[in-house]
Amino acid sequence: MSIKSLLLSAGIVLMSTAAFAGGNVSITSQHGNGNMAATGQVGHGNFSGIGQVGKGNYAETVQSGKNNLSATAQFGKNNEAYTSQAGRGNLAATVQFGRDNYAETTQSGKHNTSVTVQH
Repeated sequence: MSIKSLLLSAGIVLMSTAAFAGGNVSITSQHGNGNMAATGQVGHGNFSGIGQVGKGNYAETVQSGKNNLSATAQFGKNNEAYTSQAGRGNLAATVQFGRDNYAETTQSGKHNTSVTVQH
């Protein structure tokens, strides 16, 4: 997947967040074998999107607060991504390609942004 495609997907996610501002939204899509995902949300207007293609990938997202956005995409084998956000208006995006990648993002406060891409 190209960076342009990823940015387009992120734009769609942002539009979806605005459409569901009345509550929390979590969307997970997995293709392959042995992939696992977990999402926990407390607060208002939070959005989490997780997409995994491959084998043995794991993604976990925990959000509390208001209007936080998290997007995780993993393509490959045995990748792990952990995202934790507390506060308001935080944005975290994690994209991993290949195998055996590990990413951990923790944000608290207001209007923080984190983008992680690993090959």
